[in-house]
Amino acid sequence: MRKILKLSAAAVVLWVLLGGCGGGSAPGTGAAASSGEKGVNLVYSTHSVGTSNYNAASLFATLWLKYLPEGSAIDVQPTSPGGMGAPYLFANKAADIAFINSAPARMAWDDGTLGKPPTQEHRGVAGSIFGNTAVIFLTQNFLDKYKVSSVEDALRRKLPIRIGSGSPGSMDEKVVSLLCEYMRITYDDIKKWGGDIIFGNGSDLSSMVKDNMLDGICDLTSAQSSTMVEISMTAKVVFQQLEPETVAWFGNKGFAVVDLPAGSFTGQPGLIKNPGAPDCVFVRKDTPDSVAYALAKGLAEEQQNILAQFSSFELYDPYKSCLPEALGGVPLHPGAEKFYREKGYLK
Repeated sequence: MRKILKLSAAAVVLWVLLGGCGGGSAPGTGAAASSGEKGVNLVYSTHSVGTSNYNAASLFATLWLKYLPEGSAIDVQPTSPGGMGAPYLFANKAADIAFINSAPARMAWDDGTLGKPPTQEHRGVAGSIFGNTAVIFLTQNFLDKYKVSSVEDALRRKLPIRIGSGSPGSMDEKVVSLLCEYMRITYDDIKKWGGDIIFGNGSDLSSMVKDNMLDGICDLTSAQSSTMVEISMTAKVVFQQLEPETVAWFGNKGFAVVDLPAGSFTGQPGLIKNPGAPDCVFVRKDTPDSVAYALAKGLAEEQQNILAQFSSFELYDPYKSCLPEALGGVPLHPGAEKFYREKGYLK
């Protein structure tokens, strides 16, 4: 079996730094590799090239090869629909590994998402990997013009606010739709006020902010968001803390409270604690136990190497990542569970 790993150029450099130069175990000497098992080919579905999720997946794949049998390969593919659609990657046998946010992982398990039936083909490897949270900003022009105190204030006053978000079905848009549900309004109501909900990718929305075509953006992302970094450095925006009652309401919808550390972006007044749905690593339920074991072990043992590249990885804690609440209540894969029990992380 050929040893192929499709990764970004950055991940290749990381392989040299972390693997090729003595960082950690050499390829083929990890827990699964020592068992004499045959190599495995795995497809890791993640977001588009250049996103923080793609870069993280590339790094994870590189490090995991140390723990998988010799001759294994992990093909990192930018094919994930993200958000509400990601659980169906496993139902459609389109991936072996994927990031899924904790909230939609549970929504899909219980009721289904995007009009699809429930699916229970995913099992957890590690929860709360990255602290994705609702990152919302309003432009300084909008704040100055209407003397707005919060996003909720703008909606209560029925102001003509133009909000940018990800495409329908994404977690970004889900946050917007839930916020409207909480405020007991609809997208059509906002349009009647002279505002709008505009869907697009990060690049398009960023350009619209600069051209004064948007008054704010809602994104479910982390402090690693290159889009938010760019916008905050090139436009006058102020990042928003949702009101406590709003945050608590989101908690009843399966969202956790996730911190956005002070200073993450220019225009951020301080620590922000908004509803979040942390990224988790899931695999197909028919994944061999030894593979799921190796993936859980690799994340735990390479924690510091990953944190050196992704500050948002500080949310990850092996003692907590195996708990039901970290995975949205979706069960662990038995192989991952075995690792956590052996280490004493799970009693």
